[in-house]
Amino acid sequence: MRRTTLRYPVLLALAAVTAVSVQVGQAAPKPTTVFVNPGPGGFTSSNVSYIASIPTGAGVSARVVKVNGQRRLYMSSAHSLTIYDLTNPALPVPMGALPIYNWENEDIAVSRDGNTTILTEFMSALYLHVIDTSNPHAPVLRGTIELDGSHTAECADLHCNYLFASNGKTYDIRNNGGPIPTSRTPVALPRARWWSTEIGVGEAHALHRDAGGYWIADETPLVVFRADNPLLAHRVSTGNITKNTAYQHNNVRPAAGRYRPRKAGDNSKALRLGELLMTEGETNFSPRCNGGSGAFSTWSMVGFDKGVPMKQEHVFRPVNGNYASNGDPAVNALGCSGHWFTVRSDRPGRYKGDYLVAAGWYEHGTRILSVNAKTGEIKQAGFFQPVRGSASAAYWVRGTNYIYVVDYQRGIDILKFDPTAAPPSAALTTKSWLAKLHTVDTLSQQARFWCQQAMQRTA
Repeated sequence: MRRTTLRYPVLLALAAVTAVSVQVGQAAPKPTTVFVNPGPGGFTSSNVSYIASIPTGAGVSARVVKVNGQRRLYMSSAHSLTIYDLTNPALPVPMGALPIYNWENEDIAVSRDGNTTILTEFMSALYLHVIDTSNPHAPVLRGTIELDGSHTAECADLHCNYLFASNGKTYDIRNNGGPIPTSRTPVALPRARWWSTEIGVGEAHALHRDAGGYWIADETPLVVFRADNPLLAHRVSTGNITKNTAYQHNNVRPAAGRYRPRKAGDNSKALRLGELLMTEGETNFSPRCNGGSGAFSTWSMVGFDKGVPMKQEHVFRPVNGNYASNGDPAVNALGCSGHWFTVRSDRPGRYKGDYLVAAGWYEHGTRILSVNAKTGEIKQAGFFQPVRGSASAAYWVRGTNYIYVVDYQRGIDILKFDPTAAPPSAALTTKSWLAKLHTVDTLSQQARFWCQQAMQRTA
């Protein structure tokens, strides 16, 4: 595979400037759903504006991190790690890049101080990379472990000295001397010290540490654990999947840092801060939308810290049907399924009582959901569905209305959500799920479709 050259960041900057300049002077969108064909094409609700795209190649995952007051995007594509300055989220500025083949790395991890970045290969038989990003202008590969990697991995402590990996292992990546590590090759601890051994599970698709210090492993069932010392993890609670939402691909507990245990005898139904959990199920390579397709769920975590099991509450599913009756499914090469999502920490505009979620939904684009903070009820608040694209993840830029969508085909799409505008009607939302280029209902048809797209690009 051809490696990225030093000109790559410059090309990205020029692409971003060009894309943004196209938007200057355009009329404001009408207060209805607009079916347009600008840069992205496809179907966009009127409360979502398309700002620009950065053609990075196959985009896979990213993290938005604030370092010393500067917002940054750490972006993983199939062939490189690139760091952007998001001081102006409408026009990201490339800071530095590391050419490295790191497919799939679907959940890049970055330490809170931005100094360490973790990349993972696709399966447990491949690689786990430790990148020194203390100088964002010149990322350096500091350590790699071969034939013992993991699908996903997270920093297990503040300074990322240890990793919790999805294969169940705990890795030591501490520096052996000096302020800037020269070698941080991951070393798997003995099995007795693995996070999975200590809490009594096998492995997990992904792990997420919330602002309250609790970890949730995307197991079946979900498992909540605590690991203030990364070498001393202990189980806290569990949650059984009861609403046919497939395995839980990832999870977020908003306002976790503001959680306070209830007083004895408090059985009120309204959820308090930190008592709501959101999860996303994945059913990739399932072309048809049906009652078992990966869905977005909310859970009650009332009393979880005392060992009370979590309870699955509401479920949001893709529109179901078949081609003969209503044209469903649209193009689903990677499946009628959700993937990675993020949640806004604030509740702006008309969403004072709700949390706002931005979720990548493969060929169904980016879906913005509003979740009632007290009941967990889920509604759709907006969408961005390009004609050709497969959204892996959607990231809110903290403190703004901008969303960065990482797409397997398009690279990065930059969107802006208007929280004061009315959401699309139920009828138009349904139309956005169903209306797309062609129907693809078998893997062979999918392969032919994407082959035709590639030929058109190279013609």
